[in-house]
Amino acid sequence: MIRVDLLRSTLAHFVVRCEPHVLNIKHGCVVCAAARKMLRLGIDPAEMIDVRRDGEPVFDRFEPVSWWAALTVVETAEQGPRFRRLRSTKASHSGNSASRVSGCPEDESPVSGPSVWGVV
Repeated sequence: MIRVDLLRSTLAHFVVRCEPHVLNIKHGCVVCAAARKMLRLGIDPAEMIDVRRDGEPVFDRFEPVSWWAALTVVETAEQGPRFRRLRSTKASHSGNSASRVSGCPEDESPVSGPSVWGVV
């Protein structure tokens, strides 16, 4: 089991193979981003993640790295924060990088996830 300590909503700390990692993101879900980094580091996708804030569990159950890596959080004024499946960004190329157009990385359908304060 890998423990992810939330320091702020965009800052998390975790240890992989005795090496500490601190992840600070600008948008989305820091736990999801941490899980994607864990996969890049070669962690088994079935390894479970325990998310904590101030030593207390944040979620009511543990989920594997692969589950977290497949999600992001999208927040709108109408709905508030919601877990969404992460889609790969599709880019159209016409010869130069300035003309690349990226699609929306989030799917519009909500997914069932762990209990999160403020997330339905």
